[in-house]
Amino acid sequence: MSGITLLEPGALAAGLAAIVLSAAAWMAGYHWRKRARAAYGDARLIDKFSDTLSPRRETFFFCGYALAVAFISLAASSPVMDGAAVRVRAGTTEVVVVTDVSLSMASEEYRPFMPAREGVRAEDVAGPYGSRLDFVKLAIDARILPALASNRLGIVTYSGLGFTQAELTHDHASLRWILRHWMPIGGAPGNGSDFASGLMEAVRLFSSADEAAESPSAAEAERSRVVVLFSDGGFTGNALELADAIAALARHRVRLIVVGVGGDQPSTIPVYSPSGELRGNLMRNGQPVLTHFDERPLLALQDAAGGEYFRLAPGEELSIEWASMIAGERVEIAQRHLYIFPLSAAMFLLACLQMRGVFRRTTNEKESG
Repeated sequence: MSGITLLEPGALAAGLAAIVLSAAAWMAGYHWRKRARAAYGDARLIDKFSDTLSPRRETFFFCGYALAVAFISLAASSPVMDGAAVRVRAGTTEVVVVTDVSLSMASEEYRPFMPAREGVRAEDVAGPYGSRLDFVKLAIDARILPALASNRLGIVTYSGLGFTQAELTHDHASLRWILRHWMPIGGAPGNGSDFASGLMEAVRLFSSADEAAESPSAAEAERSRVVVLFSDGGFTGNALELADAIAALARHRVRLIVVGVGGDQPSTIPVYSPSGELRGNLMRNGQPVLTHFDERPLLALQDAAGGEYFRLAPGEELSIEWASMIAGERVEIAQRHLYIFPLSAAMFLLACLQMRGVFRRTTNEKESG
């Protein structure tokens, strides 16, 4: 449960002191007015044209003003409610996203769960949409990039070989352009699904960043480095090369997060014309080619690299707290400022207390008339 924190707790002490001083002043004023009325003349004549001095009523109205002061001091203490981690602290983390772009990633299991495009429902969008790769791009665009504001991110794709789509950069607008226009199925060299090559390419990105920084500062040296691997499973690479890639991650102190995408049931791979017309499914030997999510290589990779594993199956929400998952404690926590509630209560209470003068004046006018 989210807790409430006071950013300026000293304001409560100031409010308490104000209430105590006001109480003393109010009591002194009450006794002064009581003596003045007694010295002025006939109490019945005075009461006809002014409020009767009543200890109970005076106490009631003072409590109203004291409560208003308490609300104002509470608002001045700046209460905030802590929420979820919203972003990684600036300059503390570097991330390379490695994603499979092989043919199996064209399966459109995620179409029913994708957002509308240009006002058209996902189910009615013409042309390829809602593939495993589209879902990965959505996760990067809508979740990972916002979580990494003011931190560098690079993108590597792989099929038979790894390919750098984007060097490590703070230019997230350019990364979004690449996601939308420059990451197609088959956009990496070769055939198959060799995530070992993709991981080695990610390590090379980090190494290139080190070489570009001729004299890295202490802050740069303390940055954490993370590879987020998106894959629908399967591994067609070499086991020795995979072992080399895992060793390289450890040597460069790169943390690995593996995210599995794809459904549990075998699915077809749609084929579209250049104009976006559906022509059917990919066929081989007269039979439709089926692809299915293969989790075993991903779990083995997670175990061998000492990484973390998450599954994003079709229909599941993108509810992962990416900032916390990527950066641990190096995050900024969302805070909801609550001062408006006690401040509004104080304003409403003061308005009600001031209205008593209007009603009393109207009553006196009627009685004198």
